[in-house]
Amino acid sequence: MKLLLIPDKFKGSLTSEAFTKAFISGVEKSGISFTSHFIKASDGGDGFMNAVASYRPCIAMQVISENPLGKLIQSYYLYNQQTNSAYIELANTSGMELLKPEERNPMLTSTYGTGLQIKDAVEKGVEHIYIGLGGSATNDGAIGIAQALGYVFLNGEGQELASIGSSLQLIHSIDDSAVSDKVKGANFYAVNDVTNPLFGENGASYVYAKQKGATDVIIEDLDKGLRNLDTVVSKKYNVYNGELPGAGAAGGTAYGLKSFFDAEMLSGIDFILELSDVHKLLAREKFDYIITGEGKIDEQTLNGKLLQGILNLGKRYHLPVIAICGTLEISKKALLDRGIFDVFEIQDDSKDLDYNMKHAALLLATKTADYFNVK
Repeated sequence: MKLLLIPDKFKGSLTSEAFTKAFISGVEKSGISFTSHFIKASDGGDGFMNAVASYRPCIAMQVISENPLGKLIQSYYLYNQQTNSAYIELANTSGMELLKPEERNPMLTSTYGTGLQIKDAVEKGVEHIYIGLGGSATNDGAIGIAQALGYVFLNGEGQELASIGSSLQLIHSIDDSAVSDKVKGANFYAVNDVTNPLFGENGASYVYAKQKGATDVIIEDLDKGLRNLDTVVSKKYNVYNGELPGAGAAGGTAYGLKSFFDAEMLSGIDFILELSDVHKLLAREKFDYIITGEGKIDEQTLNGKLLQGILNLGKRYHLPVIAICGTLEISKKALLDRGIFDVFEIQDDSKDLDYNMKHAALLLATKTADYFNVK
């Protein structure tokens, strides 16, 4: 049996490499004969730069930046000299994991730190800027990034606003006179795998802001703010990106990148798979299954994320996809209906979350051995 392994991380417990090691251990215990090939993947979120670095020679460019609350931090992005491209991971400076749970409030957070990274790259003459979206602590519609690159957002009295979520409802006009020619000449790419629009019940605020620390009242205010941003942007630039699929990624960062910098929207998993040359691999070698996995599979997982990209790959090459997860929070039938060949979860229902997180590798190896023994 020949297996193509393209797992996501199990957040907080297993990297994709640790997943692969435990999975292989489990298959070995089952006694079946197999070979495997591992591809490091990302949907554009956490781990985006690690995935890129697996397939492209890159230099880590160090930058003093800011975290989502404006605290100075040491950060970095990747630079590929051959293509004059920068690869920036939003979570590296604007990520939720940079804040303690009690610090998380998308009314107060900003993507400004990510903008400082982009500014550094642009000032160094980088032509192509790829921003991997995901894992953000923000819901600012990318006004933080825009501010770092010369945009000024003004209220009705002509006063400059802070580039945070609570300012969105107050934006009355935009001044872009300080945006440099280098910024205008750079090519931007928003790399993500969600399909949510900017606002509304399926938009950035209602779907993702709660996990970033927002209350129901804050969620409603943020959604109104993003609607206001879209109104002001549409009036000034005659662009209408609010309902563009994926505009809601990373608290509307994809929307801002598209609206202010005309960013091209790229599928994260498709982008990484292209870098990995998986299509060349599948053209010359025959596999029996694609194995993927992530910590939790739920409704959001099917909303354009990594798993959907793997399913598309499987359909293209007529390969059955087996998904493994820590927790399954959607019916197995719903997954089978979407084209997954099979799915199983590794959690021990008799143990608490802490135990399952700490023992994920052992649980994965054990459940994998059981699964392939049955098969």
